[in-house]
Amino acid sequence: MVFKTERIADTELGLQYRDRVFQKVLGPGVYRRVRDMTVRTFVQKLDMTRLPVRDPLLDALYLTHPDIVGERFVVADMADNELGLVSADGKLVGLVGPGERAFYAKGLRDIAVRVLDADQDIVVPETLIAPLMRLKATNFVLPVEVPSDHVGLLYVDGVFTRQLAPGRYAFLRAVHRVDSVILDLRLQALEVTGQEVLTKDRIGLRANVTAVYRIVDPEAAVSVTANLQDYLYKALQFALRQVVGTRTLEEVLGDKQGINAAIAGQLAGNLVDTGLDVPSVGVKDIILPGDVRELMNRVIEAEKTAQANVIKRREETAATRSLLNTAKLMEDNPTLLRLKELEALEKVSEKVGNVIVGNGMDGVLEDLVRIRPRNGKEV
Repeated sequence: MVFKTERIADTELGLQYRDRVFQKVLGPGVYRRVRDMTVRTFVQKLDMTRLPVRDPLLDALYLTHPDIVGERFVVADMADNELGLVSADGKLVGLVGPGERAFYAKGLRDIAVRVLDADQDIVVPETLIAPLMRLKATNFVLPVEVPSDHVGLLYVDGVFTRQLAPGRYAFLRAVHRVDSVILDLRLQALEVTGQEVLTKDRIGLRANVTAVYRIVDPEAAVSVTANLQDYLYKALQFALRQVVGTRTLEEVLGDKQGINAAIAGQLAGNLVDTGLDVPSVGVKDIILPGDVRELMNRVIEAEKTAQANVIKRREETAATRSLLNTAKLMEDNPTLLRLKELEALEKVSEKVGNVIVGNGMDGVLEDLVRIRPRNGKEV
């Protein structure tokens, strides 16, 4: 006779079949049987350490012999609206989704199954958030972490449900579609650069604009548009063109504060009911074309030259008036006149080497330099 030996390890379980019909369960041990060539007998070994134990024959055996499977396994059989949380020795080890079935071996570990109603209550208890994050069960659970100075918006089946304050959350999405949007409530800056704009007098220029904004109504902000920054960017573009297009180049260059205020007013009207607040907006740079810039430089140079000429004429007039006042003083004061003559004589003496005069010292004092008239004529 020919014998067939089957060895079942301590962590295994054997399912014996005879001509594809289940015969019995084989526990750990060594089994010998006579090999009969007229029938086909085989043993399917199950690894009981796996979590869960998976085998098509085990699923089929549960349908035909549920009591036998129930003696050896904890069966987690979930309804369409249920989610099973499986723990082994007090530790979360797996999830069983709606409509799914899983088998966990008894005896090796202390197995417990907690059933959650995934249809009615989608909020995961706080004590389960960390274990679920460890399992990375993102197909059944949506983790949401809202940082400080942010707000979260929760949507269930595409419908807004509630806002989420800063913190850590988890939501069941085994039955429903659950999504979240995280928005930053802090002040943010948006740059709009290199905008080609025509002024009222048809002069093209480039402008760079900066806007500082923040979200004040998160629900309204996401209901208006899917991309807040893109929406604000286009609104800022439109406001810049509206304001610059109604002003001449001189008005644009000469009233930057007015331009900023006008853009802010235009932007406020475009952002009504959007949930956005723009506390400040301003034009950073205005870049003129090369020919216009050269022409402006000429205009400025001409203006400065004219201003310099006016100042020069004003100073000359003041100097002439001062001379006139001095002449009047010398006319009324002979001593002052004599002092001016001596001062002139000193300057003349510094610039000449030899001076020939007649009439002695009187000629030097009286004839060499004379300011006062002689016999009614200037000398």
